[in-house]
Amino acid sequence: MKLSDRTYKEVKDYLYTNKNLIIPVGTCEQHGPHLPLNNDTLCAEYFAEELSNATGCLVAPTINYGVNLPCDISFTGTTTISKDTLKNIITEIVDWWKKQGFENFFIITFHGDPFHIDTLCNISENVYLIEAYEIDYTGILDKQSTMRHACEAETSVALWLYPEKVRTMLMEESDIVFDDFREYLFHENCEKPDGYIGCLGYPKSASAEKGKILVEKMKDWVISEYYKAILKE
Repeated sequence: MKLSDRTYKEVKDYLYTNKNLIIPVGTCEQHGPHLPLNNDTLCAEYFAEELSNATGCLVAPTINYGVNLPCDISFTGTTTISKDTLKNIITEIVDWWKKQGFENFFIITFHGDPFHIDTLCNISENVYLIEAYEIDYTGILDKQSTMRHACEAETSVALWLYPEKVRTMLMEESDIVFDDFREYLFHENCEKPDGYIGCLGYPKSASAEKGKILVEKMKDWVISEYYKAILKE
């Protein structure tokens, strides 16, 4: 249920029974040669809609930009906003909604940049971050133990949610272990790593079947995190 599809009187009526709002936050970020720049946005919107279906909460218009790795500037189309800009955008729109009667805000994201996550974790009181991918991957993947980037896990999710957008014939694999990539992940090195094609992991091992399992676990996780936050109130 989209906030933007409602009239202001309908939203006012909504607030009599539900004062919560879901905010999807995406990115415009490269995802290797085979996934679209809006991969994280599509996933955030999907899980926001699933949470809406489960709880009756309205979904706010998506914020389509996030904080990305400086080393990704060489991948055409990728762009970023700063931590301060991201925080200011959310703070300003939430402040208006709070004055109108909304009380709790649930940010749904699907992007693991540590600066992006840190920003969304520290907006203000009653603004909760739910990272949809924060699940246990044990027993699901063949060549990885967790989510990385444009990898076996992320590509499997894409193959299940929007297979028509996955360029399967363009998949390439060129992994960089975490310890070697850490300085890039934490924005300490802004140069493109040698051999980096935007993929960290093994997308050729991805499948829609794995994606279905992952998506169901992620959906359950998102809903459980919502109720965990609500029960704290």
